[in-house]
Amino acid sequence: MHPPIGADDLYRFRWIDHARLSPDGERVAYQLTWADAESRQNRSRIVVRRLLDQEPIDTTTVPRRDHSPEWSPDGRSIAYASRRGAVDQVFVLDVLRGGDALQVSSLTEGAASPTWSPDGRLIAFIGVVVGDPEAVVDDPRPPDSKDQLRRSPVVRVARRLDYKHDGQGFVDGRYHHLFVVPAGGGEAKQLTSGAWDVTGFDWSPDSSTLVVSGNAEPNSDLQRELNLYLVDLQGGRHKLTGGFYLSSPSWSPRGDVIAFVAPNGLDAGLIERLWIVPSSGGVPHCLTLSLDQAVGDSLISDMRSGHGGVRLCWSKDGGRLYFLASGPGVSALYSCDLEGNVWPEAGGARRIFDFDGASGVFALCASDASNPGELHIVMQGAEARITDLNPWLRDRYIAQPERHQFTAPDGWVIEGWLLKPESFDPGRVHPLVLEIHGGPHGQYGWTFFHELQMLAGMGYLVLYTNPRGSDGYGERFRREVVRDWGGKDFVDLMTSLDQIVERTGAVDTTRLGVGGGSYGGYMTNWIIGQTDRFAAAVAMRSISNLVSEYAQHDIVIWGSLELGPPPYPDLDELWRRSPIRNVQNITTPLLLTCGEMDLRCAISQSEEMFGAMRLLGKTVELVRFPEESHDISRGGRPDRRVERLRRIAGWFERFLGTSASDRPAAAEAPAVAARAAVTEANTDTQTLVTRDLAAGHNLEETVQAWAVADMAVAEPRAVESEFDSDSEAVVLVPEVEPFDAVPKAAPEAQAFGAEPEPAGKAQATARAEATPASDWQATAPPVAEPAAVEEAPPVFPEPEPLFPEPESVAPEEQPAAHEPERLWQEPVAPEPAEAEPQPVATATEPVLPAAEPAPEPPPAAPEPEPLFPEPVEVAATAPAPDPVAQTIIAWPHGTADSASNGAPSGPGGSEEATSIIPAWQPSDVPESKQTVSLRAVPPEVIDAGGGYPAKLTFESGPFAGRMVALPNQMVTVGRAPDNDVVVGDAATSGRHGRIEVRGGAFWISDLGSTNGTLVNGEPVIEKQLNHGDLIAIGQNTIRFTLES
Repeated sequence: MHPPIGADDLYRFRWIDHARLSPDGERVAYQLTWADAESRQNRSRIVVRRLLDQEPIDTTTVPRRDHSPEWSPDGRSIAYASRRGAVDQVFVLDVLRGGDALQVSSLTEGAASPTWSPDGRLIAFIGVVVGDPEAVVDDPRPPDSKDQLRRSPVVRVARRLDYKHDGQGFVDGRYHHLFVVPAGGGEAKQLTSGAWDVTGFDWSPDSSTLVVSGNAEPNSDLQRELNLYLVDLQGGRHKLTGGFYLSSPSWSPRGDVIAFVAPNGLDAGLIERLWIVPSSGGVPHCLTLSLDQAVGDSLISDMRSGHGGVRLCWSKDGGRLYFLASGPGVSALYSCDLEGNVWPEAGGARRIFDFDGASGVFALCASDASNPGELHIVMQGAEARITDLNPWLRDRYIAQPERHQFTAPDGWVIEGWLLKPESFDPGRVHPLVLEIHGGPHGQYGWTFFHELQMLAGMGYLVLYTNPRGSDGYGERFRREVVRDWGGKDFVDLMTSLDQIVERTGAVDTTRLGVGGGSYGGYMTNWIIGQTDRFAAAVAMRSISNLVSEYAQHDIVIWGSLELGPPPYPDLDELWRRSPIRNVQNITTPLLLTCGEMDLRCAISQSEEMFGAMRLLGKTVELVRFPEESHDISRGGRPDRRVERLRRIAGWFERFLGTSASDRPAAAEAPAVAARAAVTEANTDTQTLVTRDLAAGHNLEETVQAWAVADMAVAEPRAVESEFDSDSEAVVLVPEVEPFDAVPKAAPEAQAFGAEPEPAGKAQATARAEATPASDWQATAPPVAEPAAVEEAPPVFPEPEPLFPEPESVAPEEQPAAHEPERLWQEPVAPEPAEAEPQPVATATEPVLPAAEPAPEPPPAAPEPEPLFPEPVEVAATAPAPDPVAQTIIAWPHGTADSASNGAPSGPGGSEEATSIIPAWQPSDVPESKQTVSLRAVPPEVIDAGGGYPAKLTFESGPFAGRMVALPNQMVTVGRAPDNDVVVGDAATSGRHGRIEVRGGAFWISDLGSTNGTLVNGEPVIEKQLNHGDLIAIGQNTIRFTLES
């Protein structure tokens, strides 16, 4: 038996992040972080390693907070941020010469994110300055200690929604702005100002201009949009593009385009995509429409704080972009060219959370289920792990996740994992804890999780899943929870638990626990108000009352999209979805934990739940952590993180015990029914029945084991006793063995990424052809259509494994059994329809992901009511016009006069997600599958090339590539019920924008869409349309053109 992972082991972990390669690709700098037990602080230092030599160079040896290293263009120096008092400042260290670092910034409020200009003369950074002096009255007295920036102010005045940020605290009129300073030191120059934040920036190749992201427009706190601005060295600012919730601007080495990351719209739940826009101005172009995965790393763990910005890396010639994207339970490295062809570069059953590339070499920071993170180097198709930061883990018991797939009653497939204790005995029954992630658009996956490993080490089975709303499984899966908190997500969680009980036969259903943080805390509170099957619950930094939380947190605009648009959409709906509404039904003992400075899920939410339960005489406990933010589990003070874990462990141990029961598993019922009776007031909340798992529901494995060459060498450990000197001289540390098995990289970045032989040979081969879009859709299981044929996942290179591939457990066929009586009725799974093959993308024309129809639950067991009712189409009261007014549509892969144009397709057909009918004509297609209803002019008119005054061309969104000719009549466009475009008569409901003719000109009016109606990136109530205007409604961007 190996000793288990415990709470106190937090002090033994070493974490790597922010790896950056020198321009020649021969050295790498990264930050190494640890929890210092003596000072009770999180410490970090910068380490530089030569990839091909024996000597790693430890550049900073004083125990403080050194982080974010960036190389100078000549490879001699690194700039980094360091906290040597109350705030961070920027320092420059000559790595070749050594000696003391030079401090180049001295802002009172601090500086961060240093970035060298391409010519090496300047360093740009983000500094904090007062942007709204009327928002605070500061106490003029000096602070009490050197580690305190200022005393608490005399008064704070809030006039904007962005007056607070979790992790930062109250803004007090201070904002993040762009500065430049000479690399050799000197006076810093402020380039931006005002009551707005610079959220990202990058240099132009000629070092004359910077592109910044942010929103400098009036009332920006009321807008979700972030824009791109070009800022010159004199502070001049020019808006480049807008209308996106964008981040991570990155200027091409050629200077012609700027890349950024943004969803294709402003609504909640949309996946982040990669875009480019001409640096001279123009229309942005999406490069990853064919990849139904979010750009960036969305996996959740307690091993690192937040995700930061999405990193983009250009090839040397500017022809290729490298980026991370999140698939089912994984994040991997991809590349794409400027035509939108996407290739896999490095992946597998792991989480790649940071990377860099230079001169054909790639550095990856990657974690898997057994390790919180190591540094990997990739050259010419071969990969090697070159650090060994946590060797002590090899002497501990680490539970290996078993991958499971569960089938929801309406046919959706849910992925999850089960951890087993070392003492697991399949002939006995064990207590189980169900863990729920936050977000709701984060995801669990193949990464190390301290809290879960601790619980498994205590003797618990630990089940963690990705219910609908999670990232990694495509945009439609992710959007399923928007405005449906406590609905389909609850169904998925209870289904998964029922099926793991049934499948394993080793769960003690009298000793079930449930816990989660943030949105996972909301779900924990919600679940124990719906069922009494759980014997203990832990809600961390949770939400209990959606009415009071709606405008209370620091991301009000996001919350209004996730829960409903302002003004308050429906107080009754928000209250119905609030866990505290059902507090009288709770019988489960509840532990609430929260940071007192949590500005995301405020401590008042935990206080409300605690007060209500205590007044009702229920078992509840509230644990408060002073000074801590929403990020306490990942970035809080170490002693508080340890205490938090101890409290969680103690609560479950108190109410569940830890030992297995001698009662044979066969004697247990396959599931525990929900409470036998509920009050009439609670009958409107749907709960879920356990259903037998039918054979054949398994999907193929969607992640392949990514193995690496076993070339790990020991990293010098950052034990506290090392730091007995304040010197910053470069220290040479002997390497255990030379790193000589990887050849020196070729100078050209395009040489990287070759596909190896199928047998896993080490030699590099030619790069594979770009993967068609249809292959990329297979990286996430087609959960919306369970019977759809899966295609093979992307093929990653496969060097020799360093870790064995995690075991994948398939669902077992279960014998028929009588189910215990339950509150709810089991829906019958719909018959899956055969999926027609999708068109194959060419190398330069990516295929848009098809909008999939939702599975139709039977009428006997409807799904929970949506948070907001869908628009209902109303029949036209006017007599139907002559049936010549059919819509004119140009399909991406068809002709305007195709047989299916203008008529609804039959159920199960490949066109059912894009059915087209006249707005006045009754449809035989079920309402849930009607997605486009258009009224315009006959097809022969557009075929003739004229006869209509205007045209709408859909440039992006679910209907990109289609055209609609407009007559001289009223037209409405919008979403009904979700992504749909409606162009129809006055009786058609669900429209979000109206186009009509006034005095011979076309005008557009907003009719109350979720995100508003935008013309050329600006929100409008009504506006006259001009030739070439770009309209944005919902997920659709539409070009308006005059034809005559």
